[in-house]
Amino acid sequence: MSKRITTRTIIPVAVIMSAFITVCFILLYTYIQVLMQDAGTKRVACMAKTIVRSISYDMLQSDHEALRYAVSNIGSNPGVAHLRIFDKKGVIRFSKDPQEIGQLVDYKAESCNVCHTDQETVFGGDGIERIRFFEGEDKYQVLGLSYPIPRQEGCSTTQCHVGEEQQPLLGIVDVGMSQQQLSHDMKGIIKVLVGFWFMVVLLSIGLVAKVEKQELE
Repeated sequence: MSKRITTRTIIPVAVIMSAFITVCFILLYTYIQVLMQDAGTKRVACMAKTIVRSISYDMLQSDHEALRYAVSNIGSNPGVAHLRIFDKKGVIRFSKDPQEIGQLVDYKAESCNVCHTDQETVFGGDGIERIRFFEGEDKYQVLGLSYPIPRQEGCSTTQCHVGEEQQPLLGIVDVGMSQQQLSHDMKGIIKVLVGFWFMVVLLSIGLVAKVEKQELE
């Protein structure tokens, strides 16, 4: 009789504890994932802004060789899926992939559709950065961010932008960062949470069984 009562008590408690802990861990995992994605987005946005500031002098000097070197050098960093600069007409002027240079960006592509459709995703307090997520060639998710290159004083006097004094936008810096490392990190977090799940559930069941045994004795 004591054994039956103990079993009837432990099983419901174990089920309830398992369900409660599972919900808590799912919420924790979701929160961690959101934090890591936000941190990644901010890093990419900072990278895009840094590129715009870094190339501003070379653009004013019409130093295309320096621009090509800067884009190629920055684009060689680990995790950079793509890095390109295209003008307001959508023509790629500089890219980490030389084969892209001179091509016209498809307005329906992932680089443009966030700006040229009604379904626009805006990131940042100033509302000028556009982010999107899409699947890369390696089947991993890519975080893409487009950052505008604003007209500076002296831009219209260079050979590249003559007659564009009233144009606030001269081009776009488009950065894509692979989320492969993030995916790997999240898998590691899942393993840790599953390990903690088993430990907490077993500990809870053990405590309940011990208390129940003491009461029956």
